[in-house]
Amino acid sequence: MADADVIETIQLAPDAGLVKSLGAHHTLESALADLVDNAIDAGAGRVVVRLLTRGSHLARVEVLDDGAGMDQEAATQAMTIGHRRDYVTSDLGHFGMGLKAASFAHADTLTVWSQRDGTEPVGRRIVRADFSRDFSCELLSTDRAAAAAEARNEHTGKTSGTSVVWTGIRHGYRGVSTTAAVEWLDDQENEVRVHLGVVFHRLIASGRLRIDISVDEMDAGGGALAVPVSAIDPFGYAVSGHPGYPKTLVAAVGEQKISMTAHVWPAKKDITGFRIGDRNGEKLQGFFIYRNDRLLHAGSWADTAAPSRERQLARVVLDDPEAIRGFVTMNSEKQGVRFQHAFHEAVSRAVSEDGTGFEEFLADAEQAYTTANKRRVARRKPAITPGKGFAPGVRKAFESELPLIQGDEMHLRWKKLPEDEFVDVNFPERVLYLNARYRSLFTPERGSLNDAPVVKALLYLLTHEIYEGQVLGARDRDQIELWKAVLGAAVMEEARMRGVKQS
Repeated sequence: MADADVIETIQLAPDAGLVKSLGAHHTLESALADLVDNAIDAGAGRVVVRLLTRGSHLARVEVLDDGAGMDQEAATQAMTIGHRRDYVTSDLGHFGMGLKAASFAHADTLTVWSQRDGTEPVGRRIVRADFSRDFSCELLSTDRAAAAAEARNEHTGKTSGTSVVWTGIRHGYRGVSTTAAVEWLDDQENEVRVHLGVVFHRLIASGRLRIDISVDEMDAGGGALAVPVSAIDPFGYAVSGHPGYPKTLVAAVGEQKISMTAHVWPAKKDITGFRIGDRNGEKLQGFFIYRNDRLLHAGSWADTAAPSRERQLARVVLDDPEAIRGFVTMNSEKQGVRFQHAFHEAVSRAVSEDGTGFEEFLADAEQAYTTANKRRVARRKPAITPGKGFAPGVRKAFESELPLIQGDEMHLRWKKLPEDEFVDVNFPERVLYLNARYRSLFTPERGSLNDAPVVKALLYLLTHEIYEGQVLGARDRDQIELWKAVLGAAVMEEARMRGVKQS
């Protein structure tokens, strides 16, 4: 295009309405992790997270650090939308949006107090509604900033540093039950603690970072005990689950070499680290991506391999800054990553010094799981095979967990029984009947052959040994009478509580 075509250059300012979409994908824990990133970039070794309540409801969040702090100019820049400071390779910040996105994801008002050694304390506040109109920011008094510095000193041991304060909390328990509010906040604190513990586990374990969390009523005077966050290491096993691991695999992308470390967890070690929060090992197989010792991504194969139960011991560490910049991109909330096509291909061809390829690594992890599972299953008493009436997924679970007697099956069927019964045993035909009068309690819509999987799985675990004998003995008959009496009373009570009439 010829320069002669240009008649004028104009500046296109962003629409203030974009503020409403900031942090749309942030959870409370990921937003707080972003603020901890900022503190680390500022040289903090101590961060205190305070969850403050009013009437047991979350009303205020504070994140205090003992980092370098900010002067007037730096504080203004920090509140500017999209301002990108000069990042160095060791920084965790990246987009210039973290403070605003993390804060406005959960609060209507963001206040920042800060002090850099040798400068006067500063304060800035932005209200989301005003910021959405014209990006306005309030400059706060030096006296109030000095008071905030003294308050920060009580928690971090230094007046220099930064305090980020959220008020006008938009998300949280909104009911009237104090008990429910306390339970909600307990759950949130635990999720925050687990998330920060795993995301910053390297920094915490090495002593470079301490994160404390406290929960306190706003009018209680700040006396709540702040409890340190413990490191949760996703690779904290004592002995590898497969000989020769961990080992380094190298992927080639053009002339560039990218190293990754393949790990095989020991089987049947369902401990913290293998399990993280409510995510078990099966959900955590895959890539763990770090940048500057900060965990950016925990688990999933990102389409480079198919997840499976048998691969749950396999984890791969990618801790290569070049890969992060060139072949793996993250979203602004640092909650998701995307692999470039070239990297997918390179991973599939990655190989170690001893010639182990990526597919062989997956096979070794599968073998470790399968071998351990077979040993465990072999120690259990053989059980009758679940037959008709069990959903395929339930049958597969029993097959993987129990040695099954071949050639004999136990079936479950719905059949109309007396009102005060829920089950009946047909021993010769190896059938357990469930009372069809109460089917709607467990199958809200019209049932199918494999319906009510939880109820049927529980009944199998309760009754299968009866069908494994050659005859019904006196003890077996007594057990059956016990089941019929108790389960019959229970199902009638269930129907009464739900207001469901038997059919």
